[in-house]
Amino acid sequence: MDTPGENEFSRRYPVDKVQARSQVLNIKAKPDECAAVAKRFDLVELRSLSATLELDPKGKGTLLDVKGQLKADVTQSCIITAEPVSTTINEPFEMLYSFEPIRDTADEILIDIDAEDPPEMADPTGIDFGEAIVQQLAVMLDPYPKAPNSTWDGDSVDEAPDEEEIQETAKTSPFSVLKDLQIKK
Repeated sequence: MDTPGENEFSRRYPVDKVQARSQVLNIKAKPDECAAVAKRFDLVELRSLSATLELDPKGKGTLLDVKGQLKADVTQSCIITAEPVSTTINEPFEMLYSFEPIRDTADEILIDIDAEDPPEMADPTGIDFGEAIVQQLAVMLDPYPKAPNSTWDGDSVDEAPDEEEIQETAKTSPFSVLKDLQIKK
């Protein structure tokens, strides 16, 4: 089942094997794969990464519904203090794969925010469930991890400068010299 792949964590399964029948796969990353994924996402550490996938062929074998449960123990850097922030992820996810090309019938592309995502095209050489799990992990990571008790006590980047700062900047601006030259004429 394990085949060397181009990704840090690759578990490629042949299309005919996943189309055959409903099945459950348990996939777990090895320590060196966890380290490579941690490096990819600039994590302090990825102690474990695993998923249980329920594969359910649909539509006479043209679609594959994948329901999964991802588990990971992650350490990220706090965005304020750079302290390590450990998190346990235990989240469900769902993906849909198509084994037939999606037909494009419209000249225009209409986007409906409320519509379901179209199915992912299955690679004819097999579906890489390892990479799919890594992509799900990327979505589930906290984009702004904060250590407990960390607070931002500096100026907000959204605050407008006060009047004194504006006047001081105007005095030291390189264009203030040009303004003085213009008045002297």
